[in-house]
Amino acid sequence: MSSLDSAIRLLANRNYHQCFRLAATDKHEELRVTFATSTNFGDNELPVVLFVGPMFGSRYFCTDYNKLAISSRIRFICVDRPGFGGSTSVPIEDRVSIWLETVPQLLKHLNVDYVTLISHSAGTIYLLNTLYHLRQILDPKRPYVALLAPWVSQEHSGVTMLSLASKLPDAAFSGWSGLVGFINKTLVPAGSWSGGVISSSASLFQSSPSNAEVISEETAKAKWGTDAATVAAIDGLQAKYCWAECMGGANDEARLCLGGGKGLWGVCEDYSEYVRKFCAAERQRNDAGRLLELHVVFATSDIMIGTGGKAYFEDVWGQDCVAGCVDVKMMQAPETNHETVLNFEKGLMHKIFKDIGGNAA
Repeated sequence: MSSLDSAIRLLANRNYHQCFRLAATDKHEELRVTFATSTNFGDNELPVVLFVGPMFGSRYFCTDYNKLAISSRIRFICVDRPGFGGSTSVPIEDRVSIWLETVPQLLKHLNVDYVTLISHSAGTIYLLNTLYHLRQILDPKRPYVALLAPWVSQEHSGVTMLSLASKLPDAAFSGWSGLVGFINKTLVPAGSWSGGVISSSASLFQSSPSNAEVISEETAKAKWGTDAATVAAIDGLQAKYCWAECMGGANDEARLCLGGGKGLWGVCEDYSEYVRKFCAAERQRNDAGRLLELHVVFATSDIMIGTGGKAYFEDVWGQDCVAGCVDVKMMQAPETNHETVLNFEKGLMHKIFKDIGGNAA
C-alpha cells in the first residue's frame, strides 16, 4: 500500500467524521454539528477530554492526537464550531451561545457525563464561557482545565498588529477564509491551526522556532504509528480536506477574536471581572470538593499576546479571590511559539494527557 493510500485510510476512520443536530428553538433553526472522537471512544471507563480549538481549528485536530490519547488512556473530542467542516453557520453574535448549547447536547449524544476542558488560543473565549455556565460537566473527583497559549485581547496585550487589525471595518474580513485557505494550503504547514495568515506573517518579523519542521521516523511512529512518508501525506491531506469543507466561519472567528468588549465574548468580555465572578460562584457551589485545577501553558515566544498579554493573564488569575478557590499553575513550554505550543514533540500535551489518564482512578 502506498503512503498516500495509507494516509487516506487513516483519515477516513468514521470516528473523525461524525455529526448530530441541535433541535430548532425559537431563536434558531435546526443546526448541524460535525465533530470527531478518538478511536478508543467505545471504552466508557476512560476519562474524556473536550478540546476547544483555536481560531481556525477543526475536528481534524483529533487525528493528530488520537494515538497519544489511546496510549494515555483518555478519550478525546474535537468539535467543528459554526461555519467549519459541516457545522451550520450562525450569526457572529450567536457563536458563543450556540457553543454553550452544543456542549451539553453533544455530551448527552455521546453518553458522557464529565469532561476535562483543554483549549488553545482563541478557544480560551469558549472555554471560559463553558467553565462559567457549564461548571457541572467537570468531573467532581478532579475538576481540571488547561489553557494553552491563551488568547488575550489586544487592548491588554498591546500587540500592535492586532490593534491595527481590530480597527478594520467588518467588510475587510469578507474574504478572510479564502485568503487564509490560500496561505495555509500553500505556505503554512497543516499543523498551524490558529490561522497562519496572522501568526505566520508576524513570524517574519521575529526570531522564533519554525513551524516547518520535517518529522522524523521516530516521531512519526510515536504520533501516528506509521512511517514519516505516510505522515507527510497525512499532513497534506488534512489541509486539503479542511479547505474542501466549509471554512467560512474563519471570517467571524477573526472578527470575534478582535472584538472583545463588543458583546461577542459572553461572560469573559473582561478577564479580571470574569475571574472575580467565577470565583464567587465557585465558593457558593454546594458540591465543592477538590479545588478546580487550572493549568496555563504559555509559549516561550508568543507574538499573538506578547509579554504584555502574558503578564495580564498572570495578573488576572493572581487576584486575591483566587486563593483557596482555584488551584492555578502556570508554566512555559520550552522553545515554543503560539503555534508550536501544540507541537507533538515540544508541546506539553503529552504531560497533560498522561496526567489526566493517570489520575482517572
